[in-house]
Amino acid sequence: MMPLSLMKAIDATIANTGESTLANQLLTAWSHDPGSARFFRTSANAVFTFTQAGCSYILRFNYDDERRADYIGAEIDYLQHLSRAGVSVARPVRSLAGRYVETMDTSYGRFHSVVFEAVSGQQFDIDELTLDGFRQWGQTLGKLHAAAQSYLGVGRPTWQNHLTWATENIPVSERAAHDTIAKLGTQLDALPVTADTFGLIHFDFELDNLIWTDQGLTAIDFDDSAWYWFAADIAFALRDLFDDEVTKVSSSSESFQAFMAGYRTERAITSEEIEQLPLFLQLNHLIAFAQLLRTLEVVPHPEEPEWIPALWQKIARIAQNYRTEFIKFTQ
Repeated sequence: MMPLSLMKAIDATIANTGESTLANQLLTAWSHDPGSARFFRTSANAVFTFTQAGCSYILRFNYDDERRADYIGAEIDYLQHLSRAGVSVARPVRSLAGRYVETMDTSYGRFHSVVFEAVSGQQFDIDELTLDGFRQWGQTLGKLHAAAQSYLGVGRPTWQNHLTWATENIPVSERAAHDTIAKLGTQLDALPVTADTFGLIHFDFELDNLIWTDQGLTAIDFDDSAWYWFAADIAFALRDLFDDEVTKVSSSSESFQAFMAGYRTERAITSEEIEQLPLFLQLNHLIAFAQLLRTLEVVPHPEEPEWIPALWQKIARIAQNYRTEFIKFTQ
């Protein structure tokens, strides 16, 4: 999630109709129906929908200091590898200049933008998913990991990069968090790194990044893809199944077993890897904690739009829960 100050700056460009002067400017790099861009959401990136000749597309952009252009280019390279391997992903669209990633200086700052074909289909919350839905979800992730085993590209971050970033961005006063970093680093260094267990993962394979279509499941939003153990992707994907609590990670539920049954149709996984899921969920919480602290950098004023203090308070509660968890982890 980007800092709240950046969210506010982008929000200030959006009219009540959902149009944005900033989005309109960035879209000049692509063919589009003038005035068709509409706000969709802002989280890690700003996302707008738009049309071109009656077809729907997605514009995604972020500030230069939030997402590097080479990281985004590496994401596109990974998407193309997965697509060639038969994994259904949202397809990127070249700009008028023939590029997948466009960088533009605007009066609001420098931005990197990409465009994807919109994917039409259904999305589900976890409590709406049948056991067959869990099986399809797991099968899709297994297929992605099987394809990732042959990927040799460069340019995406590693788990070590994430731990270093967390160390640099979490204040030293957050002692339990820094103790957690040290303990996790030691435990992760001891894990085997092989082509069978480690590769470029999606990182956020939750249901809001999956679309059910007539042809099967399509994965979207690979902007956080990073080099990790494949089991970490399972832990990150199933956070909601575990109520996002490390102590609730369990392999005994029917839903989890259906997910893993689907996964194993595409890729083998050992019991040792499954046992590492709590460790990886703890790692996910640490990285999320560092990101949340950045989002909380600016305390909202009472006169600001209601969504700002409401979001700030929600994030503050999650961060506090993580603090309590870190204390228990390091005792």
